[in-house]
Amino acid sequence: MSSARKPQPLLRRLLRARGRSLEITRAGWLFIVLTLTVGFAAVNSGSNLLHIVFGAQMALIIGSGALSETTVARARARRVPAAAIHAKTPCPVRVELSNADPRRDLLSVSVEDDDRRLTEDRCDPVFTVRVPPGGRTTLHTTVTMDRRGRHPLPAAVVATRFPFGLFIKRREVGETTTVTVYPRIDAVPVHAGIDERAGQGEASGRTARFGEFFGLREYRDGDDPRRIHWPAVARLGRPVVREHEALGDTEIVLELGAGTTGDPAFEAAVERAASQAVAALHEPGLAVGLRYDRALAIPLGTGAQHRRVLLEYLAVVGEPEPSR
Repeated sequence: MSSARKPQPLLRRLLRARGRSLEITRAGWLFIVLTLTVGFAAVNSGSNLLHIVFGAQMALIIGSGALSETTVARARARRVPAAAIHAKTPCPVRVELSNADPRRDLLSVSVEDDDRRLTEDRCDPVFTVRVPPGGRTTLHTTVTMDRRGRHPLPAAVVATRFPFGLFIKRREVGETTTVTVYPRIDAVPVHAGIDERAGQGEASGRTARFGEFFGLREYRDGDDPRRIHWPAVARLGRPVVREHEALGDTEIVLELGAGTTGDPAFEAAVERAASQAVAALHEPGLAVGLRYDRALAIPLGTGAQHRRVLLEYLAVVGEPEPSR
């Protein structure tokens, strides 16, 4: 029999209403204790001066709460990945912070993780002193996602200690961006992707070779930077790469045994296959494919686009099929 949840205290419910939360800082607690002490002394002594001081302190507390509320209410924030995200690896993220008020500055605002959500994913906080009226600023930070797959970025809040540092007021940002988290990539030599047959992952093929020099052509996206012919670049003023005569097809087909997402051995095999694929695709002229559970999952291919296709497949491989 399930027991009924105990209702939260009224103060806690009020402090967390409408997606807000309020934390009293150490300085805030000291100031509140001082205010209560002055109020108690004013009541017992009947001193007008103490009443005035007590009233001023209460006005400061109320004003601090009102100003911090208007600050977080006007802030709009969004986290956007700035590059591919790999599991257990700090990856760049842009934080777009804007001021919804066209007349007043937005002062002393940070964007940080919502610490009420229990998750291993984390994003480093960012802070700005000022956002102009109706303006926008872009801040840069890093995010570390714990698992590969399709996951939302960590839930974010906008927070402020403005104006006196007595309280930390937070407001939930709301909707988060869902991203594809690729497997972690470890530095491995290409030969490890050819000869290794450990665990579930293995590969077959032969190393890439260059033929005789054939000529130069314009640089294209996905070309290996090591093939850039720098003397010709200096002479022509544009990037060009060397081409060589082919000495035969060079292929690597990675093997990945069947498994389930979350299983440590399978996750290690997926990371190994992803690392081997990335290392092999850095070699000019080396085509890479992938077989999963002995069936061809990704045909042979080269270049940056093929690298993305491989990593996207490995990001979600092993996940259970959605029920219909």
